[in-house]
Amino acid sequence: MLSIRHDPFPFEAVRDLLGLMRAVYAARVAEGVGAVTLAKIATIGLDLAQALDLAEAHAPGTLGHAAAWKRAERAAMRAADLVALTDGAEPIVLAAMGRVRR
Repeated sequence: MLSIRHDPFPFEAVRDLLGLMRAVYAARVAEGVGAVTLAKIATIGLDLAQALDLAEAHAPGTLGHAAAWKRAERAAMRAADLVALTDGAEPIVLAAMGRVRR
C-alpha cells in the first residue's frame, strides 16, 4: 500500500543516481561481466527513469507521486546492495542513495 506523500520529489538526486548507474553499467560492460549483473544494473536504471517520469507527471499528494517516491527509494536501496559489485564506487553509490532517501 502506498502512503500519500506531500514532500517534494528529489529530482536532482534521482537523476544523479541514474547517471551513476549508467556509468556503472558502461564500466561493467567494458570489464566483460555477466548478463545477470548487467540486468540488475539496468533494472535499477529503468526504475529510476520510471520514477522520474511518474514524479514529473503527478503532483505531490497524489498516488502517482507516492509511486514515484516508492520506486525511487526501492531502486536506491538496490543500488546500495550493488555496492559489493562496484567495489571502488562504494562511497559514491552510498552518497547518491542517501540523497534519494534523505
